[in-house]
Amino acid sequence: MIRQADVPWVQPGLKVILLTIANLVHCFTWRLPDSMTLEQLSMEETFLLAMPRKVPLEAVIEPKACGSLVYM
Repeated sequence: MIRQADVPWVQPGLKVILLTIANLVHCFTWRLPDSMTLEQLSMEETFLLAMPRKVPLEAVIEPKACGSLVYM
C-alpha cells in the first residue's frame, strides 16, 4: 500500500491546490444568480459514481480589487 509519506509530490501538490482555491475565494465576490434565492438552492445528489448534483450549481462571480494574492 502506498502511503502519503512514500510519495514526495503529494504535499507540494496539496499546497498548490489549496493556494489556488484560496486565491479564487479571496479575489472574487461569489453570489447566486438574481433569479435564484437561497431557499431554491438544491443540495440533492444523484446516485452515480462521482455523486453529481441533481441541479447544477450556478454562481455569479465578480472580480474584486485584489492588490495581492494569498500566499501560504
